[in-house]
Amino acid sequence: MSSELTKNAENNWSQIMGQTNDNIESSFKLITDTSLHMLSTKSVRTWLAGDTSVESDNYSQFVNKSDMEEELKYSLMFNTAWVSKLISTVYMFQNESNFSSISRSTKDVNIVTANNINIYNQQKGMNIEGIVPVPAFYNDNVIYYVRNVSNIYNPDQRLYLIIGIDESQIFNKYAALLEIPGAMVYLIDKQGFIYSSSNKNLIGNKVDSSILQLSDKTDINHITMDNRSYMVAAKKINESGLSFVICIPKKQILAKLSDNMKNYTLFLLLIMLVFLVSSIFLSLRFTRFIKDLLRNINQVKVGNYDAKMPEYSDLELNLLSHTFNKMTSEIKYLFNQVYEKQLLLKETELKFLQSQMNPHFLFNTLITIGYKARFSKDETVYKMVMSLTELLQASMYTDSKTKITIREELEIVNFYLYLQKMRFEDKLDFRIDVKDEALLDLYVPKFCLEPIVENAVVHGIENKVDKGTITITITEVANSIYFEIEDDGLGFKDDQINLDSAVHNERRRKGHNNIGLHNTNHRIKLIYGEQYGIAIQSQLNIGTKVSVFIPADKGENVHV
Repeated sequence: MSSELTKNAENNWSQIMGQTNDNIESSFKLITDTSLHMLSTKSVRTWLAGDTSVESDNYSQFVNKSDMEEELKYSLMFNTAWVSKLISTVYMFQNESNFSSISRSTKDVNIVTANNINIYNQQKGMNIEGIVPVPAFYNDNVIYYVRNVSNIYNPDQRLYLIIGIDESQIFNKYAALLEIPGAMVYLIDKQGFIYSSSNKNLIGNKVDSSILQLSDKTDINHITMDNRSYMVAAKKINESGLSFVICIPKKQILAKLSDNMKNYTLFLLLIMLVFLVSSIFLSLRFTRFIKDLLRNINQVKVGNYDAKMPEYSDLELNLLSHTFNKMTSEIKYLFNQVYEKQLLLKETELKFLQSQMNPHFLFNTLITIGYKARFSKDETVYKMVMSLTELLQASMYTDSKTKITIREELEIVNFYLYLQKMRFEDKLDFRIDVKDEALLDLYVPKFCLEPIVENAVVHGIENKVDKGTITITITEVANSIYFEIEDDGLGFKDDQINLDSAVHNERRRKGHNNIGLHNTNHRIKLIYGEQYGIAIQSQLNIGTKVSVFIPADKGENVHV
């Protein structure tokens, strides 16, 4: 028992260590991404391409420095690391006297600048791979990281980015571990320099050699320091060049272990006593009831929710029998009527949430490319990039319950068809026919048409030899809206798609398939009811028509 509890304690600490390490690692990942973003600004790219030289006149250096500083401020305006106060200072050095900076440090600006100049002079002339920590400690509660890039035409000219991280922000990530009396935590580099610690006086010093030897090992180890035994766990922090080490006094673990063993033993004895008494009592009175109960439980276990307990003369047993029967009936109802629908809805929402990654950098990049094309007077590329940006933005910022107007849904479809038109040129043509302009102000679930149009292009038109046409027709009949998406593509046999059963198997299917159709059909049924949904008609080598049937939704009430 002691061995198992000790092993469990070590496993628990290993898990806690992993969770804490993940939290710290996410902060350093944010720093790495921020540094790359800062070095991708226009002024830096201009410098890298050789358009700006550190040997140029003072005016050119001033203009370039001003541009870099403005872009540096702009890049930090919405930066998570800056907003969360993880970053305290940022310096961009062209040389010792020509640099751009931004700082939120409370220390004297001259001292902060002098510290960064000292770090620059230490790293000057060194070709640094990636972003690395600098063992420079000025009692300013700052961890410094450096990244550099070289001029394309003059590799000896390097631009140095120095980022100062607030050590207290890193400390907060592991502060909860220090609630254990005598616990020691270190953030160290390969040489053993301490960058963060539970004891602030140790920052800048080297860690004990016995701890440094364990910084590369991932399992739990035991060491003795100052005549005290410690459990030591260490783990490298990716993208930081540092290792996270925690030392816990072994007696603290053993003290809890001893209490757990006593409680476990008493609890075990109590359970054995209760079990013995209950077994004797139940065996004398409820033998038949138990057999019936076990038989029916096994039936429920294999999915037979129609299993029922019989009637008993004993009032209490009969009450239990009725309770069991009611329970199986409710389980059957919940499973058939609620569980499957809720599970599908949760899975759909989860897929939407997983797709909502932070797109800020992607959108900025696409918009930059678009305006570059426009400045180059390439309107076609500009329109394609802007359409792709709108399409991606529409798909990322949504959830499974979002509704938009038909007009907005058609804009998304137009973005997609415009991009495909540019791809296929004269091979693809499309028409959109709205019978009544007033229909455009009605509401539909977001992305209920685009996946169908995409299927028409991919499965109908893409592999067709000659020109293909897609026609979208929107009509209202008896207070219901009909969308018909028709193509004259390759078509297929009607029995190749089963919209009702495919949703359970979509995870196991690979490649480009009809998951968009299945998801759209089930979303419509979940929102509006089983009487609405999608119908498909297709003939091989003639074409396909997909009909979407929903009520006239004015956005006032929620349909179930």
